[in-house]
Amino acid sequence: MTRNALLTLTLASVIGLGLSASAHADIIESTSSYDSAGGYDFVSTFPPAGSATIGTYTFTIPTGDTVTGITISGSFGNGDSATTALSDYYLGFSSNETAVEVAECDNIAADCYSNQNGPTGWSVTLTAPQVAALTTGITGGSLDFTYTWDNNTSFAFPGYDQNVYAGPATIDITYTGAATPEPAAFLICFGGLAGIVSLRRFRQL
Repeated sequence: MTRNALLTLTLASVIGLGLSASAHADIIESTSSYDSAGGYDFVSTFPPAGSATIGTYTFTIPTGDTVTGITISGSFGNGDSATTALSDYYLGFSSNETAVEVAECDNIAADCYSNQNGPTGWSVTLTAPQVAALTTGITGGSLDFTYTWDNNTSFAFPGYDQNVYAGPATIDITYTGAATPEPAAFLICFGGLAGIVSLRRFRQL
């Protein structure tokens, strides 16, 4: 390989390194603490069917970028109560509010329902299929955090109301852009170029 060919190959490799870095970013948002509006004793009063919205996350994913991960964390119970009524929690959007289940309190023996030392924290990182199921909401820049009531008759007594209590829930949306130059990569690129030029001049002396 000639000196010029080696110089060209090395220069191309250095420039390629400088241009191959992908941009990564995170969007982090939180809902407020939540208390259900009124309680239900499951004897004379029953919660509404369907889902109720705790909060909405609004965000903007730059055009051409791809969401690579979503993590959401929160708690059963909040500052008002250490526990919550039996309930299930979801991420969704206007046309499908229960698209992905992210947490559940389905057992009267579980800490979320019975542990007076709560609140009880939970956290989940969505799988790729779950992220895909939220595409409509992601594209629209809005995801709802919702819940549904379980039909809990285990402790159903007239006048003994049960309530849903949820602590603030935080979502972390990670997305990646197209390959773009980063400052550190530029330094490597131009540092390598300067070294090649210096070496060539030294050999010509």
